[in-house]
Amino acid sequence: MSINRIALLGIDGSGKSTMSKLIKQHLERYGYSVTIVPFHKWVIADKLRNVFGRYIDKDRESRNKQYTPPPKSLSAIIKPPVAFIDNLIFYRINSPKQKKDVYIYDRFICATQIKFFGLGYSNKWFKKMWWSIKPDYAIVFDVNVDESVKRQLSRNDPYAYTQEILINEKKLYIEYAEYHNFPIIQSKDVETTKKSVLKIINELFNISDN
Repeated sequence: MSINRIALLGIDGSGKSTMSKLIKQHLERYGYSVTIVPFHKWVIADKLRNVFGRYIDKDRESRNKQYTPPPKSLSAIIKPPVAFIDNLIFYRINSPKQKKDVYIYDRFICATQIKFFGLGYSNKWFKKMWWSIKPDYAIVFDVNVDESVKRQLSRNDPYAYTQEILINEKKLYIEYAEYHNFPIIQSKDVETTKKSVLKIINELFNISDN
């Protein structure tokens, strides 16, 4: 099976963006055309939010703050399926066109729903749908929650989530990796993590990196 779609998954601060850039540089040395796709962009969901957000999230103070909607509220119920549909469209648009094209997804469809799940949104009712969709390959980065928070704060991330939320997300990422038989890499320092990641990439693409 050819590998054209690779997703990098893990909680915030696990090293996905850094590793995606290193994988891109590595594969391009061997003639691949590599595109990094940040999977937190929207096709239509942001436009809908701009129009209807004040009605759906009327008790939310700011988009730059953590927000857990009341259980069974309109926000908790409607956002996950809308985001899911948007992610499917986004995935369809941002897919490889040629055999030598490789798309690296920084997050994936499941990541949006895992974040919603951690925040208390209602998406368990269609979990089988977002759980079953997978790329050609994925690598899950497992990082200590304390280290995750430290990394987020070091980059002034306004969405530094609570440890409880991160623990719940981390558990789901591990379960997702085990369910689809994807590797789990301990996210340590950049060089150590890079070595583990490129070993996997070389095996996937039959690269002898001497």
